[in-house]
Amino acid sequence: MPGPKNDWQKFWSLLKGFDWFEWNEWIFAWGISRFLVHTVLFFGLLSILSLQIPNLTLFAFGWLVGTAPVWLPIAMLIGFYEIWIWYARANFIFRTKAVLLEMKIPREITKSPRAMETALTNFWMASSETTFFMRVFMGQVRPWYSLEMTSFGGEIHFYIWVFKEYQSGVEANLYSQYPEIELHEVEDYSQKFVYNPDEQTCYGSGWRLEPYNPHKRYIDAYAFKTYIDLELDKDPKEEFKIDPLGAVLEFMGSMKPEQQVWIQILITAAYMRGKLVRKDNEWQSKVENEVQRLRAESAKFGENIHLTEAEIRVARPRPTWTQEHQLETMQRNLGKHPFEVVARGIFISPHKDFGKVFWNLRWIWRPFANPQYMTQIRPRWFHNPMDYPWQDLHDIRWDILTRRFIDAYRRRSGFYSPWDFPSNIMTTEMIATIFHPPSSSIQVPGLVRISSKKAAPPPNLPQ
Repeated sequence: MPGPKNDWQKFWSLLKGFDWFEWNEWIFAWGISRFLVHTVLFFGLLSILSLQIPNLTLFAFGWLVGTAPVWLPIAMLIGFYEIWIWYARANFIFRTKAVLLEMKIPREITKSPRAMETALTNFWMASSETTFFMRVFMGQVRPWYSLEMTSFGGEIHFYIWVFKEYQSGVEANLYSQYPEIELHEVEDYSQKFVYNPDEQTCYGSGWRLEPYNPHKRYIDAYAFKTYIDLELDKDPKEEFKIDPLGAVLEFMGSMKPEQQVWIQILITAAYMRGKLVRKDNEWQSKVENEVQRLRAESAKFGENIHLTEAEIRVARPRPTWTQEHQLETMQRNLGKHPFEVVARGIFISPHKDFGKVFWNLRWIWRPFANPQYMTQIRPRWFHNPMDYPWQDLHDIRWDILTRRFIDAYRRRSGFYSPWDFPSNIMTTEMIATIFHPPSSSIQVPGLVRISSKKAAPPPNLPQ
């Protein structure tokens, strides 16, 4: 949020060094549409150009017609390719059946989130888009999954949404690490919900990774506080465990009877890809470059330190504790499977109870944050930027954004049309930290747990 003093300082720095990206961000911070500014600027420059070139419209039209044999076939080829890919993928996704599995959690779970990380490792696959024919002609896409936590009037549930053909594999992976849980196919709660703007207010939030990043360094290289940083991997006694997921669930369990909270974490495998698939992240090489940059930075000497050439040749990097932690975390995560992640959540409430509860949803991941020198999950999309009265008139945009959010949520859409959002790269370690069956140390009243643990049948039963 801009403040009077900070904004004048920001404005002065923008005047001294012109940066178009920084100007766009500064304008948007005041709740002014960048599209509107660009449109006004374009037509303003176009009107100035029309004064310099008589009959500008006829002149431009003549050039377009005259050069059409060159650009028109190329444009048609590119347009046909894009339309075909959109159609083929939409058709494949429409025909692919999906199921929603509810994860019922027992009263006693003593495993650390490392068990969830091990299960998530097997979700990393490029099935369905192995060949050129699969990707382009059949429109197949790699599977994606939705990890969901919901609160219905304070009653908390865990869900996993998955393609039907991968259901057995997902169940096997989860049962292998958590034999005590139960997975049941259930009706989709989001499909049953009917939004009534006359009675309800909905606040949708989209989250993204946002590092401290003072020099616009690679955004996905750094991690927030994971279960390893919190020492949950050591499996201490239950009374000594400090799991930030408890703060998330405590907020969700505090909902009033007519309030709801939905949280959705979409994940799909990320790896080096060609241009004929969705995009190329080059995650590994970018993280490695950031590691090398930090190593070089740690080897620099201060201006007041005078060393001979011989001393410089034998000198070794002397990283600070912060740099050591950054290097250790990045290199550790290089050994994990990376996923593209789109995270979002919504708070649904009657008008009379809406209040300021939505603020807790915006910053629900703050217990995992390390904004000083690593990264944090920060709210950015949907209703978050709407802070000024001139951004909306009679709640028209608010209702439009709400309906768009609900539609994207119901479709579990975030990587492909019709809802393609900017994604972050998170490893299995990071995902398991923010989504795992809560251990017995988390005592939230609204958390639905089954009464007893399951026992395995004897191995010698007759078939």
